[in-house]
Amino acid sequence: MTSVGYGDFGPRNILERVVCTVIVMVSGLLWAYVLGQVCAIVADINAESQGFKQKMHHLNQMMHTQSIPQELQRRVRSFFLHNRNQALFVTQQQLLENMSPQLQAEVCTALTLPWLEKVTFFGQFMRLIQTLETRGVHTMRYRACIADISRQLLPVAFAQQESFDNVQELFILSKGLVALNSRVEGGGAVWGEDFVLSDTSLIRPVAGYALTYIEVLMLTRERFMDVIERRKLTCPQLSMIVRRYCVRVAVPWAAGAQGLEVFAGLVK
Repeated sequence: MTSVGYGDFGPRNILERVVCTVIVMVSGLLWAYVLGQVCAIVADINAESQGFKQKMHHLNQMMHTQSIPQELQRRVRSFFLHNRNQALFVTQQQLLENMSPQLQAEVCTALTLPWLEKVTFFGQFMRLIQTLETRGVHTMRYRACIADISRQLLPVAFAQQESFDNVQELFILSKGLVALNSRVEGGGAVWGEDFVLSDTSLIRPVAGYALTYIEVLMLTRERFMDVIERRKLTCPQLSMIVRRYCVRVAVPWAAGAQGLEVFAGLVK
């Protein structure tokens, strides 16, 4: 039954035919399983996967050597396992550096547009670009500004049950669930939009608590203002939109005799 035709023994009754059929089916399934496992192993052999396995190996060695409690070891391993895909964002940023300026602008817009549009003043700026394009105006310099902002976004991850706050930092939630001042938010949530205010006393504090492992895109005020300063001649519209947003946000906080003095220091 297992040779290639020399001295085969064929089934001669019903029982033998049933046994042969079962053997052929089982052997076929086992062969398919083995072949599938081999293909999966070969497909997983790449530099990124090997680097992650080495990182986990060193992590386990470190925790075992330092006698870290088992519960903390479990949380650390869970963080690294969830955080594995975040390396893709870093790889994307490195690839963008090797592109031409126009391709950088187009690719950055395509990658980050769904996230940036959730921010109030970024959404207004994108709508302005779309309006200008409908009028036939060349908008590549505006999209280059979006590309600059995209490259300033920092991927940050927080472990489950981790608390954090924001001081002149914008957060866009890309993965997970977070509690913001006891309000549960999912993917796409934005907080810290008032990070553009120079007076920290006017910033509304937001206390964050990670209900699950979360990934966020963070933009600091310093990085954002560097982009505005660098693009103030080629793209002054963004600075104007941000300034109007600052005034609108600060009005309830800056009421009274000192209001004008506060407005003067909103955006440096």
